[in-house]
Amino acid sequence: MNTLEVIKQLAKERNMSVYELEETLGFGKNTIYQWSHRTPSIERVKKVADYFGVSLDYLTGRTSRKNISKIDLANVPDGVLTFEGKTIPEDELEIIRHLLRNKPSNK
Repeated sequence: MNTLEVIKQLAKERNMSVYELEETLGFGKNTIYQWSHRTPSIERVKKVADYFGVSLDYLTGRTSRKNISKIDLANVPDGVLTFEGKTIPEDELEIIRHLLRNKPSNK
């Protein structure tokens, strides 16, 4: 499905039309329908994704999973996480985990 089709489906699940969605989000009439032949701004796509509580990847058809999965840092294997384009070495991940585990509570 393309972005417009995904948005139509999400709106249908909420018993609303795309026109009602546009009005709710403060978009001009037919703004979303124009996305079938024009590239929308990322700000507008984010606004739609936030409204429906779905990920941008879901909205743009890159994944069939609506929500972003949470990743527990305690269980991330070596070589998976990066920072500024570089893989975080396991020894540095252990330091980060240690700091987070021993962080003073804000209670």
